[in-house]
Amino acid sequence: MKSLKLLAFALIAILVASCNKTEQATGAGDVILVAKKLGGNTVYGLSFYAYTFSSFQTVTVANASDATESYTLKANQGYKTNFYYELPDANYTTTKPEATTYNFSATFTNGATDEFQDVLSDEYLAVPTFESCAYNTTTDVLDVKWNLLSNADTYVVMILDGTNVVFSSTELQGTTKTYSISADGTGWASEFTPVDGKSYTVRILAFLYEPSGDAYNVQATSVADTTAVWGVSN
Repeated sequence: MKSLKLLAFALIAILVASCNKTEQATGAGDVILVAKKLGGNTVYGLSFYAYTFSSFQTVTVANASDATESYTLKANQGYKTNFYYELPDANYTTTKPEATTYNFSATFTNGATDEFQDVLSDEYLAVPTFESCAYNTTTDVLDVKWNLLSNADTYVVMILDGTNVVFSSTELQGTTKTYSISADGTGWASEFTPVDGKSYTVRILAFLYEPSGDAYNVQATSVADTTAVWGVSN
């Protein structure tokens, strides 16, 4: 899920910018329970992220309750401060992952090593439902409306052109249920302009944070997609 990778990197960039930038051979891990629709069914999977102020060489993660469940992370868009692994769609199931602890093992480019953990609870987010998503030719904006989830902390609205994320909102408060996007607004990818008459994927991401409330400690996310034609009223 490319959008989730991009958002996670944006969140950790904010964290790094707000902290002491002295490089340290230590890491932090985050395991996220993901819910989305596949083939009409709500299915569940996991995404794994590891962050550092230094540079990772390798990162692996294993289920503390089942050593046979392990994953090898890779650099997120080439950035060695942020490694990730996202479960392929084929490995998603209708059964929600169980609460457990995941152990991360990291080797850094300077040869140092570190081990760290993240505790995954069984809290999850339902998949959002679009109430409407249509272009308003009077105001020249794409109006998006969705149902509120009772336990979502924030939302993000995105537009994809194929598999490429071409627009992303800032994080929206959990009480937000509408959002409007204009061609001359902020949030678009560099040098991208939406084309009238072209169909795009509109995505809503909902986020539930861990009790710490930190933007880099996400417990769960859910994803909903629909399509909209830019510049054309439905």
